[in-house]
Amino acid sequence: MTSPLIYVESCPICGDGLCRIRICVTNQRLTGLVLCDECEAMWTDPSMQERIESSSSETEPSCPTCNQSLWGEQSHWASIGEVCLLGWFDRVRIAKV
Repeated sequence: MTSPLIYVESCPICGDGLCRIRICVTNQRLTGLVLCDECEAMWTDPSMQERIESSSSETEPSCPTCNQSLWGEQSHWASIGEVCLLGWFDRVRIAKV
């Protein structure tokens, strides 16, 4: 069985990556962010109107809620269920990989 690839659109910054939903779970709180899987540009939601700028000193994107790396153990690519919990299901595309 293949797992779905959930994304919003191609990255408007680098043009090479897909803007995907990254989940951070800390203290029973689920935070969703849109993150380019190539250049790591980040937005607060799938409308992609509010980009989160990283400071130049950061080497990895971090969650604005807990300040931990979005590549840490508390973070992962969103499942369809998590996208639904965020209320973003109608804003994403799903591809089989």
